[in-house]
Amino acid sequence: MLLALLTACGAGGGGSEDDASATPTTSPSESPTGATTEETSVPENSPSLPPLDESSKPGSTSELTITGTVQSGVESGCLILEHEGTVYGIYGSYDSSIVYAGAEVTLHGVIDEGMMTTCQQGTPFVVSEAETAG
Repeated sequence: MLLALLTACGAGGGGSEDDASATPTTSPSESPTGATTEETSVPENSPSLPPLDESSKPGSTSELTITGTVQSGVESGCLILEHEGTVYGIYGSYDSSIVYAGAEVTLHGVIDEGMMTTCQQGTPFVVSEAETAG
């Protein structure tokens, strides 16, 4: 925009003869539109990102173990488990002869708060291993 204004002022009439023949110039740090550009660099002390593997994907956390009594959720076919005051929705591949409403279980897995579910209840807990509590 600045360049357009400078060009308009220099090309329009009025002013001295020197003004009419003057051409606007841009510095190396300006683009033709007048916007300044700058190169970006990463500071030496900035943290680096971890490699993208299963544990660093959004919604993934470290392995967690929860124990309690499995209950039926409010939606048909959904199971929940309350552990230390938190209600977890139970998902993943697990043995349904171990994990069912009324069963006392210990579940190993991860929380996935970004998971979309139809159960509408509890923090999503993706089971990797299930065993009877004992």
